[in-house]
Amino acid sequence: MQFRTLLVFIVGMAIGHRTAGVPQHRDETITSGLTKLCVSRGLDLSTTTSMVADGTVYGIFPDFVIASCSERAMDTYVGVVGELTVLEQVFAEGNFTPSVSEWQKAIQGMNIVFESMGRVIVRNFDAGALPRTISRWTVVLPVISTPVKPTTTNTRLASMKATIAKNPLIERYISEIDSARAKTYLEYLTGQSSTIKTRNSIAPDGMVAAEWLKREFESLGFDTALETFQDGYNPNVIATLKGEIEPDTYVIVGAHYDSRGQERSSATALAPGANDDGSGTSALLQIARVIHENSLDFRYSIIIGAWSGEEQGLVGSRAYAKACKDKGMDILAMLQADMIAFRSPNEGVQCGFPDRYADPLLTDLAQSLMNQYTPDIETCFTPACCSDHQSFTEQGYSATQFFERCGGIIDDKYHNAGDIIDRPGFDLDGELVAMSRALAAITLTIADFQG
Repeated sequence: MQFRTLLVFIVGMAIGHRTAGVPQHRDETITSGLTKLCVSRGLDLSTTTSMVADGTVYGIFPDFVIASCSERAMDTYVGVVGELTVLEQVFAEGNFTPSVSEWQKAIQGMNIVFESMGRVIVRNFDAGALPRTISRWTVVLPVISTPVKPTTTNTRLASMKATIAKNPLIERYISEIDSARAKTYLEYLTGQSSTIKTRNSIAPDGMVAAEWLKREFESLGFDTALETFQDGYNPNVIATLKGEIEPDTYVIVGAHYDSRGQERSSATALAPGANDDGSGTSALLQIARVIHENSLDFRYSIIIGAWSGEEQGLVGSRAYAKACKDKGMDILAMLQADMIAFRSPNEGVQCGFPDRYADPLLTDLAQSLMNQYTPDIETCFTPACCSDHQSFTEQGYSATQFFERCGGIIDDKYHNAGDIIDRPGFDLDGELVAMSRALAAITLTIADFQG
């Protein structure tokens, strides 16, 4: 999982909003501006009028609009002029970060037009205005200049949620996912039963992992290819199972198979990556195995994507998502699993969905399905950011992510040579199995299992 990255737009929880000298407008005349905002999130345009009437527009300016585009009160910040800059305060658990008062003092005097939870939109930002102690923990995010084109995906997902019912066959199939098979997969990926020392995107051992994944998916009946996207990087592993009724519509389920240690790009540093993201990769293999061993057919095609280059900035998935968009591929949903195995002994099994860069409608559907199939998992939202679902969101597709807890990252071996299976907190039997079953149930449902 990425700790910090440059992003196209930013979504944050709507708590403690402040607009600087701007009234709260409730005027139908702003619908055109609000529509542009909502199109950027790929939402149903019929919701714009009701949002205006509900007063969920936080600020209206001559050149941009700030408004809520979700029933969950999540904000989308969209600007249309170059003089706007979004700043985000970055927190790293276990390390020094500026206090809220230090952050407030640092941004005081800036031309702030909007602020929410450590994120501000400012005009004419002067990089030199941030003290060094603050700038270390601040990410400058470019403001989007072109709204993402809307798709019809949300309409189909909304219809699916309205008619969905628990399928006892799916419940039976996902029960076949177990910790013994997960451990076998992870032992190979982390080097316990292989020669792999690191799966870094630039490492030869990463290519060993890619070729092994290709063989595994092929043995499970998937048409699998190693897709090169950039010189110097190991390839994406793309496994496809064609749908029986609408094969040109796709459901993508993904995880990144690359790993890293304290250095982002090292071909030699030890990086077993059991949790980040061997856990998500093992879930992909478990889903493929369940489909193969039960000879399951689907209405839509399923693509399993094991991405490379995530740790260098979503490089592999961004290339793939852009290629999908360029080819006009109809992607119904993209589901990303990243870090789904670590659990604090003081917490139950949890699934945190992203509070940004995700489609709230798809997230809502996923939560509803988890409540049916895996009710023991507490579902919630997390600020942990960012993974490969973002690459698909940027291209206008519906995407969301599955993460191991409600808060931020607490895995003390994150991006560390100690990210192995046999350690305190790595929960094979509880967190990983439950999350893998949930991901399988959602994949089988959205791809429309024909049983």
